[in-house]
Amino acid sequence: MRLIFFLLVSLAVCLTTSVGELNAAEIEVVPGLDPNQKAILVRGPIEEGDDSRFFEIAEETPRATVVLESPGGIVSTGISIAAEIAIREYTTLVLDGSGCHSICAIMWVAGGRRYMSPDADISVHAAYRMRNSTDGSVETSESGMANAQIGAFLNEIGLSADAIRYFTFAGPNEELLDITPEIAQALSIDVYIQSSNGTISPSERPTPRRITRQVSEYIALAENCTTLFSVNGEFWQDQAKEVLDRGHRIFGGAIFAHLLGEYVAVTKADIRQQGFVRWCLSTEQSLRRDGLQTGILGPSYDCSRSSTRTEFAVCDTPDLWAMDRAMANLYFYYRENLAASRSQEFLPSQRAWLSRRDQCADDIACLYARYSSRLFDFGI
Repeated sequence: MRLIFFLLVSLAVCLTTSVGELNAAEIEVVPGLDPNQKAILVRGPIEEGDDSRFFEIAEETPRATVVLESPGGIVSTGISIAAEIAIREYTTLVLDGSGCHSICAIMWVAGGRRYMSPDADISVHAAYRMRNSTDGSVETSESGMANAQIGAFLNEIGLSADAIRYFTFAGPNEELLDITPEIAQALSIDVYIQSSNGTISPSERPTPRRITRQVSEYIALAENCTTLFSVNGEFWQDQAKEVLDRGHRIFGGAIFAHLLGEYVAVTKADIRQQGFVRWCLSTEQSLRRDGLQTGILGPSYDCSRSSTRTEFAVCDTPDLWAMDRAMANLYFYYRENLAASRSQEFLPSQRAWLSRRDQCADDIACLYARYSSRLFDFGI
């Protein structure tokens, strides 16, 4: 990652020193270090037609990091580019240099992953229009329609109401509002901080909304998933308290008061939509990938007694532990609670499934498919 950082810095500096004043953005593809990865450099003011050019390049570049350096420009064109970035889940990056301002910042925040250097110059203000007055001077005034477009787009990509207000708060005659790593964190914008010393991930710099989501998910795990995973619900409750206490130390307690109610409602809706088993599985994985403990330290069986390639493979794959526990507990639940005639069917069907599973040997993709199909057999 450090090598990629220095390469992109060099490319940005090269463009800065060799390209003169432009009437529109320069949009250019640069080969990346990874043969399957390329960089799209966007530099200069965003003008009409730049979105068409960006789309042409995007059609030929399915994976890319978009490096941004622009003073801003036309709102509709910038939003069109930002939408393309979001749809394709491009990574966005702003390095030290002349910065990324106004609609450029909207393009940056649209990235599936957002990177910035510690001293990157990113700033925002409300959209405005320019009019010639009778005395020949130019007047600027906020554009309600353009700001509505920006707000709708930022809401669509999942930014918080506080972040949307911040992006559109400063008027045309006021100083632009900076987006530093600290401000991004406070606004619940997940950002990777990229420097010559390495990368700091969002999980190392939790935002209020990330913390609230984690707390809400821990509480819901304790309420819905203890039997499924054979984990004591008190463990998850303790984890929720620990995460929330950390949030209070970073941001204070007031910011979480309204967020907790919002996220509890969202979590309940997600459980109803997905079903509690699917929700429990996806949530355990999400928390674990955030670097948090989930209380699941292995599959349903004792790994020290593993004897087959499949059993060893499952023990070596944390992504399969929760699925194995869920499958085992669901099997015992259905066998013990169905009518006797149906209950007798479960033992041979489980043995047949274990045989199919073991045919995967240590093929993880195959094992994942086998566990998914067994959950489907249970109507999950």
